[in-house]
Amino acid sequence: MNRRGGTDKSERRTVRGLTSPSAFLALMSVLLALPLAVTVTNSFMTEMEISLRYTDKLSVFDIAEGIKEKFTSIALLPNEVTLDQYAEVLVNQPSFMLLLVNSVKITLPVVLGGLVVSLLGAYGFRVWRWRFKEAVFFAYIVVMLMPLQAVLVPNYIMADILKIKDSSLYLAIILPGIFSPFGTFLLRQSMKGLPEANLEAARIDGAGEWYIFCRVVLPQMRSGIAAYMMLTFIEYWNIVEQAVIFIKDYTKEPLSVYLSRIADGRISLVFAASCVYMFPPLWMLIVGQKDLEKGIELSGIK
Repeated sequence: MNRRGGTDKSERRTVRGLTSPSAFLALMSVLLALPLAVTVTNSFMTEMEISLRYTDKLSVFDIAEGIKEKFTSIALLPNEVTLDQYAEVLVNQPSFMLLLVNSVKITLPVVLGGLVVSLLGAYGFRVWRWRFKEAVFFAYIVVMLMPLQAVLVPNYIMADILKIKDSSLYLAIILPGIFSPFGTFLLRQSMKGLPEANLEAARIDGAGEWYIFCRVVLPQMRSGIAAYMMLTFIEYWNIVEQAVIFIKDYTKEPLSVYLSRIADGRISLVFAASCVYMFPPLWMLIVGQKDLEKGIELSGIK
């Protein structure tokens, strides 16, 4: 009886373990990580293997064998490991590196400029004494929640009025990114967690607002700043709509637009190009994971 009861208990524990939320989340993590794993491992395939596995076009040999249809054959591991894809992308494709630089030219000004504007705006909301302050902040939230497609037309009209629609400096993309309300919202929520006593103590000691901002507030905002920089970097590293609308010269396009059509040219480069493209945001998320989690937690975003 004891032996049978112990067996029943172990079986019930096993069933509960397989049906627990942790097991479900683990399964979902594996499914979500599978495309990433396939992309990374396939980036070491030879051009011949990629052409055979990932094209639906029939060759002369297929027709001779009586094959009428051809399907994609996805493989996790390559038959032969090679770095030819990376050599082709990084060395023999100068246009790829040019478009990579274009992505950096768009992303870095938005991240750095938006950080300055958002920090100042968030601090203003933190110390501003006005009864309509929350109403103004609510307007920030409304604008932030509007879909990108709803604000593209106003952005286009304003860019045309300001004569920056076709600017080679990407001003039509960078300026709206710098003044995006998301940064002010995120950092203001983080600043709300700062003890008011620290600010009052600095004022009693005779410190001005600029001194308090630089010496008291900023040192305590590391996680919030890191979270904002990572989220903004990823958003503008992956832009497509703004680039398609405002950039007419293909040599000025960011890499995100180029990747959407790379498979139409040389499919043998798609995996290595994707790995190079996703490395900066992926590395940033891995290195700054703790700061990102803490920054979002302090902001109160669910």
